[in-house]
Amino acid sequence: MRNTIAYLIGYTGTGKYTIAREIAALTGAVMVDNQLINSPVFGVMAADGKTLLPASVWPKIEAIRRIVLDTIAELAPPQASYIFTNELYEGKAMDRRWYEDVATLATKRQATFVPVILRCEPEELFRRVTSPERAVRLKVRDAEWVREKLRSYQLLRVEHSNRLELDITHLSPLQAARAIVAHAEKSMS
Repeated sequence: MRNTIAYLIGYTGTGKYTIAREIAALTGAVMVDNQLINSPVFGVMAADGKTLLPASVWPKIEAIRRIVLDTIAELAPPQASYIFTNELYEGKAMDRRWYEDVATLATKRQATFVPVILRCEPEELFRRVTSPERAVRLKVRDAEWVREKLRSYQLLRVEHSNRLELDITHLSPLQAARAIVAHAEKSMS
């Protein structure tokens, strides 16, 4: 993968970070996990993954996000590839804008853009989200919170010629990564 931007979108606990890490190992792409952007703010707020943070944290996170996107657009090597991860919902203006910002970044870089919707069966999702490893990265670990998200929100609808929808319920992170890389390479031709 050269000059490719993959955007992994899925519910909390789907495995976006783990799959992105595998893609990075396979391809040398740089991970821009949503926690990379969120952690500076979440860390100083002593986020515990269970307590709801105030809405006022999001403008702070947006400022960090803008710096990261601008740095990639203006300073990153032209052949570099990136893997973004996020949980984006239909009907939320900020989520749509974040998706469009990454798509615009791909256009600015003349990069192949590959949006990937990750699906996972609910029971497996609930099992994954409660894993202790998530606490280390200041991630949500509340299965009931995820149940509510599944009831209340649909993942962002993405229409793009390179879009991939992948059910990863029974795939290992490496299997999922290989499927995404194969799709991205096919999209480049």
